[in-house]
Amino acid sequence: MLSISLVHQIMAVYIDIRTVYEIRERHSRMYHWTALVVSQLAAELPWNTTSSAMFFFCCYWTVGYPTGRAGYTFLMLSVAVPLYYTTLGHGIASMAPTTPVASLYFTTLIIFVLIFDGVIQPFMELNWWKWMYRVSPFTYIIEGLLGQAIGGEAISCSYMELVSVNPPKGLTCDKYMGPFMQFAGGYLTNPDAAEDCQYCPYATTDQYMLSRFNIACSNHWRNLGIVFGFVAFNIIAVFWFTYFMRIRTVGVFASLRQKLTCGK
Repeated sequence: MLSISLVHQIMAVYIDIRTVYEIRERHSRMYHWTALVVSQLAAELPWNTTSSAMFFFCCYWTVGYPTGRAGYTFLMLSVAVPLYYTTLGHGIASMAPTTPVASLYFTTLIIFVLIFDGVIQPFMELNWWKWMYRVSPFTYIIEGLLGQAIGGEAISCSYMELVSVNPPKGLTCDKYMGPFMQFAGGYLTNPDAAEDCQYCPYATTDQYMLSRFNIACSNHWRNLGIVFGFVAFNIIAVFWFTYFMRIRTVGVFASLRQKLTCGK
C-alpha cells in the first residue's frame, strides 16, 4: 500500500526532470536520452531499497516472525518490491505527457492489480477474472511474502472453532472421519473417542492458505523470479516508451505508412 503514494512521487520527479531535458539538454546535445533514463533509475533505486530495508528491520521481528525465514522476506520486501514499483513508476511516467495524466494511468492500473491479487477478492470467487489474478504482480508478491512468513506451521483450533460430529455406533472418530480428513484436511482432538468427535478444519497454515487464497509456501522462489521478470519488463518499457513517445520525431504508424508509400 505504501508503494502507491511512492509511485506518484516518483512519476512527478521523473516528468519534471524529463521536461528540463527536452527543453534544454536535448537541443544542446549535452547528454543522450538514455543517460536521462539510467540516471533516474540509478538515483531512485538505492534510496527506495534502503527505505524498505529500514521498514523490514523495524517490523519483521517485532511481529514475531521466525529468524530462519528473514532472508527471503528481506530479499522480496526490501529488494524485489522496491525494484518493481520504482521501475513501474518510471515506465508509466515515460509514456505520459504530464504528471496528472500519469497519475490517471497509474491509478487505473493499480486498482486492477489490487482487486485481483487473490486477497481482497479470494481466488476461488474470481470466476472469469482468474486471468487477471495470474497477470497481477501483487499475486506473486503476496504469495511469496505470506507463504514464506507463516507457511508450514501447525494450527491449533480453539474450543469455539471445533466442529462436533457423532460417528455411527461401532466406529471411532478416527475411523469415521479418516477418509474425509484425507480429502479435506484437518485433524481430530479426540481420534479414539466413539462420540462427540472434535474436528478442526485445518491442521496446518498451508491447508488454510491454499484452500482460501491459493497460496502455497513451496512457490516462494518461483514468485521471486516472476517479480524480477516484471522488473525487467518495466525497465524495457521505460526505454521503449521514452524513445517512441518522447524522442522519436515521427510516429510508429506514420513511419510505417511512409515506408509503404515509398515502396509503391
